[in-house]
Amino acid sequence: MFSVTTRDELARFEPGSRCCMLAESAAIARMTGRFAGGRWPGCLGRFEMATESAALARRIVSFMRDLFDLRPSVKAARRKGGALGNLYVVSVPYDEKARAALGEMGVVSKRQGHDGRGAMRPGVPWGLLSKQCCRRAYLRGAFLARGYVQNPGKAYHLEIVTDVEPHARGIVRIAESFGVAARMSRRRRGYMVYVKGGDDVAQLLRVTGAHASVIALESVRVMRGVRGDVNRAVNCDTANVAKAIDAGIAQVESIRELMAHIGMASLTPGLQEIARLRLEHPEASLKELGEMLAPPITKSAANHRMRRLVDLARRAGRN
Repeated sequence: MFSVTTRDELARFEPGSRCCMLAESAAIARMTGRFAGGRWPGCLGRFEMATESAALARRIVSFMRDLFDLRPSVKAARRKGGALGNLYVVSVPYDEKARAALGEMGVVSKRQGHDGRGAMRPGVPWGLLSKQCCRRAYLRGAFLARGYVQNPGKAYHLEIVTDVEPHARGIVRIAESFGVAARMSRRRRGYMVYVKGGDDVAQLLRVTGAHASVIALESVRVMRGVRGDVNRAVNCDTANVAKAIDAGIAQVESIRELMAHIGMASLTPGLQEIARLRLEHPEASLKELGEMLAPPITKSAANHRMRRLVDLARRAGRN
C-alpha cells in the first residue's frame, strides 16, 4: 500500500538537527497526544501518544529520549471494532519533566488548568518554525501522525487530519509556503487538510523527505502519460479509419449511380481507373488508391479525380 510505504520511509528519515527533531515531535505530540488518568488529588496522570504504526511508536520513544531524556513506556493493544493491526500507546508520567518537554514543543500552554495540567494548544507552534527545515519537519510529523496518500495509480490525493480548525489552517499555511496548493474541509470529527493533483502531491512528499515515494509517484505519472498518449493516438487513428471507410462507401454509391445513368465508357481513362479501383477497394484511403494506379499518382490527384466522379454523379442525378 502506497501510503504505508510512504509513512515507513518517513519514519526512517534522519532529522538534520535538534530544531527539526523538536518541530517534528511537536506535530506528532499535538496530533496523537492526549491527557489520561489523574482523576484523584495530587495525581496529574500521564500524557499518551497513540499510533497504529510500530515504526512511529519507536520514533516517538527515540525522540523523547534524545530530546528530553524521558523514558516513555509503550503498550500494544488490539484496535477496537475488530480492525486489523495493533494500536501502540506511548506514554510518559505527566510530571514536571514531561510538562517542560511539552511546553518546549508548544503542545500545551504554560497556564495550568484546575487539574494542574496545561491545556492543549489549538494552533501550530510558530515559534519553532522560523526555519524552512523546521517547517518541513513539522509537515513530516503531521503526515506521520495522521496522514494518508492515495495510490497514484488510482488518484493523486494526500490528506492530513487534525482535530481543530486553527491547527488545520496552520498546516495549510505551512504547505503553501512550499508552493503546495493545500485546501481544508470540515469533517464529522475534526478537519482535513488535503492536496490534489500530481504536481502538488509530489511536491508535498518531496518537502517532507519521502524521496523514494516521489520517484514511485513520478514513474506512475510517466506511465499514465504514455498510456494516455497511446490511447489518444489509437482513438485518432480509429476515427480516421472510420471516416475513410464512410467516405469510401459514399463514393462507391456515387460511382454506381453514375454508371447507371451514363455508363463507365463515357468517362475519361483516368476517371475509369480510379472508379474501378474504388469499387474494388471501398475501404482504401485515397493515398492507397493513388498508389495502386500505374503509374501511381499523389493523394491530391486521386482526391481531384474522385471529386470529379462525385460531381458528375450529382449532375447526372439531377437530369
